[in-house]
Amino acid sequence: MKPTAAAGSVLALSLLLGACGNSDDSNSNGTAGTEDTSTEQGTVNDTDTGMDDSGTDSTDGTSGTDTSGDSSSTDSSSGSSDTAAGQDDMKEKMDKLGYDEFELEVDYGKDKEYEIEIEQDNGVIESAVEDELTDQNLKGQEAFDEIYPKLEKLNINDTTSKEDAIQQALDAFGLKDDYVKFDMEITMPDGKKLNFEDKK
Repeated sequence: MKPTAAAGSVLALSLLLGACGNSDDSNSNGTAGTEDTSTEQGTVNDTDTGMDDSGTDSTDGTSGTDTSGDSSSTDSSSGSSDTAAGQDDMKEKMDKLGYDEFELEVDYGKDKEYEIEIEQDNGVIESAVEDELTDQNLKGQEAFDEIYPKLEKLNINDTTSKEDAIQQALDAFGLKDDYVKFDMEITMPDGKKLNFEDKK
């Protein structure tokens, strides 16, 4: 009877230990589950935080990108409209002036030259100032704005003498008469070209 009872006790004990083992496994699983959950929660929290951060960053980045994009497109469009408006303004002024194109080159020797031009290429007005006397180089609207007020002072046509035309140009553009070479060409609205040249 005792051995049987002992065997029963051992069996009950092993079942109990087995149950405890299962319980531990379940606890381990539970713990793992908890760890998974906490990990998932951590991931979720990190993700949330990341989203917040990235959201903020992306918002800033997006707004920055949008802003720069908008400003770029605005600048380019305004640049285009300014160019178009500038062209219209220059054409209107040239029509009032009575000259289609104007070129002036005055050479003072020793690499000192004063050169300006206003040309029309397929209806587009191009202007340039290359002033080696004052180291001034301008193009486009800025050059036109520099040249035009001086052109307004000129009263040159096909009956103007060479001496008179040269003196008018020197006075209008504030140039000295001690040049080596003077060359001025004016294109009238009817296509006629007036050319005044002089060498010293």
